[in-house]
Amino acid sequence: MRAERDRLFERVFEESNDSAYLMDPIGGRILDANPAGCNMLEYTREELLATPVSEIHPAEHAQMREFVDRVLRERRGSTIKLTCRTKTGVYLPTEMTFHAFESSGHLYVLGLVQDRSEHRVRPREG
Repeated sequence: MRAERDRLFERVFEESNDSAYLMDPIGGRILDANPAGCNMLEYTREELLATPVSEIHPAEHAQMREFVDRVLRERRGSTIKLTCRTKTGVYLPTEMTFHAFESSGHLYVLGLVQDRSEHRVRPREG
């Protein structure tokens, strides 16, 4: 049963249209990302796994750290709006929901991230 559940979770993670990231909250690194997450940030999977979280959130690094610390402390899902910097330097407004969990004695954070740039109100021309 556990092996089947693991396969289902992996399939949902990989095939989701939503950006998903598995992070090491202590080391500040992304351990895994689904294709949607890589595409949103314009990185290959290998590039993204080699990029510190601080480079993706350089403008709001302190807020990101506080948010992660709160999620770890409270051990429940929480949502925040921050920007993410893509590989090409574009800053995307995002809404992130983080979930903290422990497995085999290690802490992890699952981040589900939505690009909110298409939801911005654009000024009317004219």
